Amino acid sequence: MALDKKMEEIAMKIIANAGAARSKAFEALTEAKRGNFAKAMELLETSDKYAREAHKAHSTLLTMYANGEFDQSDVLISHAQDHLMCAELAKELISEIIELRKDTERR
Repeated sequence: MALDKKMEEIAMKIIANAGAARSKAFEALTEAKRGNFAKAMELLETSDKYAREAHKAHSTLLTMYANGEFDQSDVLISHAQDHLMCAELAKELISEIIELRKDTERR
């Protein structure tokens, strides 16, 4: 039961940090739309910090799996990994959109 609790805590850490990373990335996009690129870049940096925390938690989970501490996945872990992947995709796309907006404004 202690392992289930630990896995749940790790999953929630991934979900919370991935959600915050995604949210900050979308805030950055909003600022870029307003032409406030300095604020957008600041928000992307904050997004990256949250993403790093999510990845650290995910690495802990993968290490536990590699060490044979558990041999299965559950719905919460799958959900957490889905949040992490969606956040990463959003961050990457938003970063590209912001760069495109910067280029457009320079012209």
